[in-house]
Amino acid sequence: MSQGNEILNIILGIFLLFGLHLLAVGIIFLLGWGYGLIFGYSNYYYLGIWIIGSWGFFLWQMLYVIPLCIWLRRQQRLAMMKGVIIGAVITALLNGTCFLLLFTNR
Repeated sequence: MSQGNEILNIILGIFLLFGLHLLAVGIIFLLGWGYGLIFGYSNYYYLGIWIIGSWGFFLWQMLYVIPLCIWLRRQQRLAMMKGVIIGAVITALLNGTCFLLLFTNR
């Protein structure tokens, strides 16, 4: 495999993970919205679903990153798997940084 092809597959893996992140965020949003439609928006419990979903996004991410990496490894697409892992680490670092910025004492 050429160096340029491997870099392209790594970038494709990062974009694949970004697309899955968008799907996960959409599902979390729809869960909160559906809860608000069913039980009403006056109690603000739907905001709790969105907050818990965003705080635990690192854990939600593991639900689809680990099976995706296993599947890519079985398909012998190691460069794309590297891109997925790089994207997952970047997401975890960004999520952790935002969490620390919000909840540390100044």
